[in-house]
Amino acid sequence: MKIDFLEKWSFKKWQFKLCLLVLFCLNINTMYGQSIEITGTVKSETEPLAGVTVLVRGTTKGAITDFDGNFTLTANKGDVLEFNYLGYIDKYVTVSDQKNIIVQLEEDLSELEEVVVVGYGTQKKKEVTGAVARVDSETILQTATSDLGTALQGQVAGVNVTASSGAPGAESNIQIRGLTSINGANRPLYVVDGIAFEGDPRLSPSEIETIDILKDASSTAIYGTRGATGVILITTKKGKQGQMKVELNGYYGVQNITSGTPTLSVEDNFYTLFLQSQALNNRTYGNTWTSVERNPYLLTNNTNLVETITNDQAPIQNYNLRVSGGSNGLTYSVNGNFFSQEGVIIKSKLDRFNVRSNTEYKKGKWRIATGLSFRIDDQDSAPWGLMLDAIRYPASGQAIDPNQEAIDEADEGSAAANISYLGYKFLQKDNAETQYFDGSLIADYNFTKDLKYTVRASASYENRTRRLINPKFVAVDINGDEVPSQRSRIRNESSLRKRQTLENILNYQKSFGHHNINITAAYTAEKFNYSSFFGERSDILSNDITVLNGATSDPNAGSGTGRWGQDYEQTLIGMLGRVQYNYKGKYMLSASVRRDGSSVFPANYWGVFPGASAAWNVSDEKLWDPLRSVANSFKIRGGVGSIGNQGIDPYSAFAVITLDNDYALGQGDNENLKLGAIQTGFANPNVKWETSVSTNFGFDLGMFKNKLTLSADYYRTEKKDMLFPVLLPPTAGGGNNAEVTLNVGDMTNQGIEYALNYKQAGKFSWNAGLTFTKNKNRVTSMSGSNKIIYFDDSSISGHDNDQDLTSALAEGYEAGAFFLIKTNGVITNDEELAEYQQLDPNAKLGDLRYVDALTVDTDGDGVPDAGDGVLDVNDRQYVGSGVPEFEMGLNFAAYFKNFDFSMSWYASSGAEILNGNKALAYKSRNHKDLAYAWAPQNDNSPVPVNRGPNHNNFRGFTDYWLEDGSFIRLRNIALGYTIPKKLTEKINVSRFRIYAAAQNPLTFTKYDGFDPEVGNNGISTRGIDKGTYPVSNQFRLGLQIDF
Repeated sequence: MKIDFLEKWSFKKWQFKLCLLVLFCLNINTMYGQSIEITGTVKSETEPLAGVTVLVRGTTKGAITDFDGNFTLTANKGDVLEFNYLGYIDKYVTVSDQKNIIVQLEEDLSELEEVVVVGYGTQKKKEVTGAVARVDSETILQTATSDLGTALQGQVAGVNVTASSGAPGAESNIQIRGLTSINGANRPLYVVDGIAFEGDPRLSPSEIETIDILKDASSTAIYGTRGATGVILITTKKGKQGQMKVELNGYYGVQNITSGTPTLSVEDNFYTLFLQSQALNNRTYGNTWTSVERNPYLLTNNTNLVETITNDQAPIQNYNLRVSGGSNGLTYSVNGNFFSQEGVIIKSKLDRFNVRSNTEYKKGKWRIATGLSFRIDDQDSAPWGLMLDAIRYPASGQAIDPNQEAIDEADEGSAAANISYLGYKFLQKDNAETQYFDGSLIADYNFTKDLKYTVRASASYENRTRRLINPKFVAVDINGDEVPSQRSRIRNESSLRKRQTLENILNYQKSFGHHNINITAAYTAEKFNYSSFFGERSDILSNDITVLNGATSDPNAGSGTGRWGQDYEQTLIGMLGRVQYNYKGKYMLSASVRRDGSSVFPANYWGVFPGASAAWNVSDEKLWDPLRSVANSFKIRGGVGSIGNQGIDPYSAFAVITLDNDYALGQGDNENLKLGAIQTGFANPNVKWETSVSTNFGFDLGMFKNKLTLSADYYRTEKKDMLFPVLLPPTAGGGNNAEVTLNVGDMTNQGIEYALNYKQAGKFSWNAGLTFTKNKNRVTSMSGSNKIIYFDDSSISGHDNDQDLTSALAEGYEAGAFFLIKTNGVITNDEELAEYQQLDPNAKLGDLRYVDALTVDTDGDGVPDAGDGVLDVNDRQYVGSGVPEFEMGLNFAAYFKNFDFSMSWYASSGAEILNGNKALAYKSRNHKDLAYAWAPQNDNSPVPVNRGPNHNNFRGFTDYWLEDGSFIRLRNIALGYTIPKKLTEKINVSRFRIYAAAQNPLTFTKYDGFDPEVGNNGISTRGIDKGTYPVSNQFRLGLQIDF
């Protein structure tokens, strides 16, 4: 039979049925695609919650609950709503036909389940046996700085952070549980995503997810020699599976110096000049011949050079863009950052550009992660000592424009020479550009669900070029003669640092019933290279020429020798093992050992560093049941560990030959100078590791469902075989400064730490944290008969010599302790003068009285009870140091509706400061106090008479310049507002926050210098304020936008 398919399937016959099918499909699409308006209420167990974020998963649509916990949004049937609120567990609800929903959030009591990063792995916070602290990204972002250490100040108990300088790009001094070494490294080890860095890795705060700090030796021993100074573990931000997320934030602000050294006006300057002339020559008014009497026109000047070099309202700005996301097992995060900071002193600035890319791919048993980072620093540095020059420049001096290349009528004599020198210094250009790159590859392979192998390979490259230009400055005095000036010059420097690391790690973890075990074994290898080169010439043809060939005289070049530094290569290999065990998460044990080999110690290559710790979660026991309703968690822990320190000059074991020592050859008319060399460092092939043995005991307490937590620790660290440079006598043949490095010193640190935190969730949610640290440092043993060695960079003003050194290493005292001659006020009358002249026959009225220290035992009881009648070095007494007795930090944050508020306080108590700026201003006859100095007409003044810069009244080795360096500072304060999501989602923005913030807006201190935070190099010059670049305050506005 024939079938006509055209007829059978003709469109006309089936058009009605097709129409019905299309309508049905449209109806289905409408049912599943139509938006539904959903209203609801979010509450806790007791009350509605305001400020809860409600987000439609996978979109930017969302809402925030109002004061009564209510919200309204639109979503499709089948969408998933995410409810997120600080202090509560996230909740997910699938949209159905119900248009009104009630959601109850449960408080997050899982703080102890939080995973923290430890050496070569992670652990639940509940199972950690050592002293480990965490700082999150929100805390770090509160501080506007290029330096990570500044962001950590006051945040972690036991971590001391002081500014080495307020200059842009300056790196803070960070000491974890006190000073680690006298001659070696004191900076902590940084580990970024498992890759070790020596020194601050200079990350943008926006790159950082968390920071975990390992403080005790049982935790850091697994890093061996590199963990001697503590370990800072940084986890950078990674991408997450899901839709691409874009985060943009930035701020702009201004900076200012908060205080300073008061200097004299031009009128007071000449009054003090008269007082000095009167004191030196016993003259009276009308019988003097001062510069103002010789040159009355100087009264027309009123120069304040400190104001000239100060850059008021110096801008600071930061912009960050991050893109992240992932799908099909691949996640990515790309972060770009630009930071720019002008210094509060002219000619100083930092521009920094950072890019970091993190990717991770998971498939089957493999996980492969890569990290790439690129950074460019462009830094201008102010001329050395510029602040000191400004402090001593008199108001009667001629005004100087920092940008001019010549000056006419520049006074005469020494005043003209001073102007010429300052003009030359102002023109200096000191620029350094650093290009940094590092890359890492991490591959994990899971042989089984319990056994994993990891290989980490990384390489870093840092190329730094510096160009120092001192153009020619021309000064003509009032007689029309050109003033002799410094020679113009150009100097170029370059250095290259390269590091390669390779780590092979095998990890096995297994649970047998209630028994849990984690075993880690690893082999590591590291190689570091440094090379440098410089070239310089003098006499620039023209200030417009800034290349090396533009100068004509005295060419000089070198590479890694003498005073210009040295090239070196250093290697380190290590083998380590660790076993972690816990039973029911109640009893925890951890033991590790690491064997390191370092090229620094050719005859003592290997060092072995074990560590062990244990902890007991007492609150898991039945005996704790009566207390559980109040104190829900309580853990006690203890540990001991041994670590080494190899952070010294890589060639300390070898002899050092120093060039640049000219030697006269020939006789008579044929005598000439030739480049010579002498041995200034003597070999000690037996130099070995510095070692530290540290014990730690602590507890962690959680109360009221972990709303209130307290962690406390006591520690003691004994450091043995510390490396000291020991000076040799000239007869050794190495000149006056010949030395040899020996393991001859011992030192201890012991202290206590507390960290108290409280958090409260609700309509008004807030959290607060308090940290307390007290560390006591002592040098317990020094070799030989010399039990005190003064640091050669510890004088406090330019006129001082070696007799005026102030800080020292002394057995029985903290490193860097001040030993000064005490003073007892000013001689104000004839009776006091007669008494003091028995000690100093040359003393006069108005002079400073030195104290004859008790050095003579007159009654034979072994205790000195009288002075020896002679003022000399034996009269120096211990008067404290720049190290605080204790430190505290207070952090607070609050959230109400769309507003957020935070502030951070820091307090340092007990440190002393030697006010070198004040001493220099006195010596230079430019401090405001000198207008009120002792004089016959002002015979009750506490300010000594001015008898010239080198008189004992103004010597730098006395406690006259010593001041209390304690201070309380509001480090950060910020107020932010997040625009309601129902408004921002219309432009596809999931978060739009604006904020105002201030950094260091308030400081309470008795110190009358620029700033009481005087860290300098952290040892010999800590607490010595001599032209230190001051720390500034900041005020800024910013915004954060998430798409």
